[in-house]
Amino acid sequence: MRLTTVLRKAAIVGLVVGVCGATGASASASASGYRYLSGECSKDSKRFGGTARYYYNDAGGDVFTKFNWHISGSVGSKNDVAIDVYVDKNNAVDPWEGGYYTGSAKKGSGSKTVHINAPAKEKVYVRFGVTFDKANAVDPSCSFQTKRI
Repeated sequence: MRLTTVLRKAAIVGLVVGVCGATGASASASASGYRYLSGECSKDSKRFGGTARYYYNDAGGDVFTKFNWHISGSVGSKNDVAIDVYVDKNNAVDPWEGGYYTGSAKKGSGSKTVHINAPAKEKVYVRFGVTFDKANAVDPSCSFQTKRI
């Protein structure tokens, strides 16, 4: 499924989180056995969307294999993108399981192949964040969290 299709579905089915601008999060599955978590956020006229691909392994945990993102609007060529997997511990600090960061994401689509094992029988989620590169101005940012799985 194309990222734009996933993001379009996330915008329609999305859950409003209110982190910044309009945000949404959704989950979906494919015939290949991969599942997807996605969402989007915006700040001013800039938009950021992302998808995390994962599968459920025989040991009872989720394995994240790829992160995709899309940046649009009037932005520079050195946008900061951070994507992190966390375990949901309810009323305690959520431990970080792994992630990806780049300080040079360009406008358009990007992706990173990863291998992040989440603990068996734990609820996990992915946090996506971006700081948009703006010349001679304060760099705006937005972030969103996906649904817990």
